[in-house]
Amino acid sequence: MSRLRPLAGLFFVVTALSGCDQVNTLLNKQQANGKAIGAACRHSGRALEDCFSRNPKIAKSDIFAGWKEMNEYMLARKMDVVPSSSEDCGPDPEEKKKAAPDQHNTSAASAPAKDGE
Repeated sequence: MSRLRPLAGLFFVVTALSGCDQVNTLLNKQQANGKAIGAACRHSGRALEDCFSRNPKIAKSDIFAGWKEMNEYMLARKMDVVPSSSEDCGPDPEEKKKAAPDQHNTSAASAPAKDGE
């Protein structure tokens, strides 16, 4: 029995440490995604603040790191901004909801009154 306890403890420690690799992989993937988003924002000519507001769930430090790397890369190679095609589609869906008037009340109110009614 006394020999099994150290082995069980060692097994527990090895199992717990193998989980750390999975956690680190997940964190590195999130950081890489944030850097990619920041780089794409810079390449498309978006301001850093716009990039932050469009991606609220991504860490701002990761977005900034990617934006900064792409900025340095573009300046060193004298690259031009490549505007994204999504800017031609209009405002964000959230902005459309805010800006859209209530369609039910405006149609009845804007209709001209008839003389016989």
